[in-house]
Amino acid sequence: MACKDLDKTNAYIQRSRKSPLEVRIRREDLEVLLLVAPHVDRFKALTLSFDWWTQDVREFIEHLNSAAPLLKKLAINLYNAKISDSDSTLFETTLLDGNLSSLRELRLYGLCTNLPWKNMSNLTSFEFSLARSKTSITQLLDFFEHAPLLRGIKLSDSFPSVSNAPTERLVSLPHLKFFRIYDDVAHSILLNHLHVPTGASVTLEFRFGPHGFPLPNYLPRSLDNLGNVSRITSINLDFDFSPFVRLRGPSGNLRMASSTDFLIPRWDGHTLRFLNKFHISSAKSLAVLRYTTPADSNTEESAAYQTLLTMNDLRTLTLTICVNLSFILALNPSHNASNTVLCPKLEKLVLYTEGQGEDSLADELLEMAKTRASMGVRLSNIVMVCWPELISKEKVPDLRNYAANLEYRLSWKTPRWYAVPGDEVNDDKYRLASQRR
Repeated sequence: MACKDLDKTNAYIQRSRKSPLEVRIRREDLEVLLLVAPHVDRFKALTLSFDWWTQDVREFIEHLNSAAPLLKKLAINLYNAKISDSDSTLFETTLLDGNLSSLRELRLYGLCTNLPWKNMSNLTSFEFSLARSKTSITQLLDFFEHAPLLRGIKLSDSFPSVSNAPTERLVSLPHLKFFRIYDDVAHSILLNHLHVPTGASVTLEFRFGPHGFPLPNYLPRSLDNLGNVSRITSINLDFDFSPFVRLRGPSGNLRMASSTDFLIPRWDGHTLRFLNKFHISSAKSLAVLRYTTPADSNTEESAAYQTLLTMNDLRTLTLTICVNLSFILALNPSHNASNTVLCPKLEKLVLYTEGQGEDSLADELLEMAKTRASMGVRLSNIVMVCWPELISKEKVPDLRNYAANLEYRLSWKTPRWYAVPGDEVNDDKYRLASQRR
C-alpha cells in the first residue's frame, strides 16, 4: 500500500479488515502517517523515506513502540533529516515493543541508534548506513551475536575510528553469504573481531589520501579470520584510478576497492607486494589492468617478479594496457641469477595494449618465449590484441616458433575490465566511484 491519498488510504485500511499490510510512505505523504499508525500490529512490511522531521513523524515513531508480530521488513531512510542531540537514542529497546523476532530484513539509513535489540532470531539481511552518531564496535558485535541467521550485511559510514571491544573478542557469522563495508576508517577495526565463513563474498570499499599505503589497514590482524579466502584460484588487479583487488576461490571471494583523488604510480608495486599476505601459490589466473610502474633495473627486486615467484600453479596471465616490461622480464629465466623458471605451469599469455607498439617489449616478449621454450616450458597460447600494433608483422612468424598457438589481431577498442579473462563483472568499482563523488 503506497500511502499517497488520505481518502484512498482510509478506504483501503477499512476494506482490508485484518489482512497484513505492506506500507510505503514517502516525504510528500506525511499527512497519512497518523492514519496508518494505529494499525502497526497488521504491518507485514514498512518502508519510510523522508528528509525532515515533523511532529507527525515524531508521533508516528512513538507508535512503533507497540508490537508488530507480522512485520518481516522494516526500512527507514532519513538521509537528509536534521536530528538534534536530544534524538541521539531515537530507536531504543522499545522499538516494536522490543521484539524483532519476526523481522527478516532491516534497513536503517541516517538513524541514531545503538542497536540495542536482543531478539532477532530470524533476521537474515541488515543494512546500516550514515548513522548520525557512530555506533561502537561493541554494539555492532552485540547486534551480530543476537542475529545468528544473518546472510547479508551492508555497512556504510557506520562505525568509529577506534574499537572499544576486547582484543580477544571474536564473533562468528556462520550463515554469512555477503558482507560489504564502505567507510573511510580502517575496516580492520571491525574485521579484527569477526570470523568470515567459507563461501562468503566480502567487499571492502574505502577512500584514502596521497600518503602511505592503506590496503593492509583494511584487513584483520589475522587472515585466518577470512575463511572465505583460504584458497585463491584467480586474482584481478586494476590500477586504472586507484588500487582495486579481487581475490576469488572455491571458498569465497574478497574485493578491495579504493577511491582517491590522487594518482601515485608507486602504489602499483605496493599492491602487488600486498598480495604476498595471502596464500596465492594455488592461483591459476592473474589479470592486471594498467600497471604503470616503470620496470626495475634489477628484475629480481621488481614487484612483478616477487609476485610471480610464489605463483607456481599459474596457468593464465592477462596484462591489459600495461606499459612496461616488468612481467615479461620476470617470466624470462635469463633475467634472474639462478635461471629460475617462474610460473612453470603457465600456458597462456594474453596482452592488450593501446598506443604505438614498443620495439623493446616486442623483443623481450620474443626472447622470453624463446628462452622458456629452450628450457622445456613452452607456452601453449599467446594472445595479442593491439592498438594499433604491439609487434611488427614481420616478427610474428618468429614468435610462432615458440608458442603452440598464436593469436594476433589489431583492435581500436579497449576491452572493458569485466571482459578480461578471469573476471566476471567488476563494474561495481566504477559505479561506486561515481556515487562517492
